[in-house]
Amino acid sequence: MRQKAARFGVTLAMAGALTAGALASPASATAAGWVPYQGFRTLTNCVKAGTAKLVMENYKEYDCRWDSPYYMLWLRK
Repeated sequence: MRQKAARFGVTLAMAGALTAGALASPASATAAGWVPYQGFRTLTNCVKAGTAKLVMENYKEYDCRWDSPYYMLWLRK
């Protein structure tokens, strides 16, 4: 019983470390001027929307990043 509890404690510690690392990435992206816009089911739709934002609005760049279960469109002015 103690071995299972010890393994569970290590698993929680590892999960906490992974979560802290994952949460740091969007903050650094936002600080660099990137803002999330919308999620899309396919990469093709994400690229089409990103291209439209470049043409129709005053955005300099776009990036489609996998953010399970969809592609997140990130825009930078």
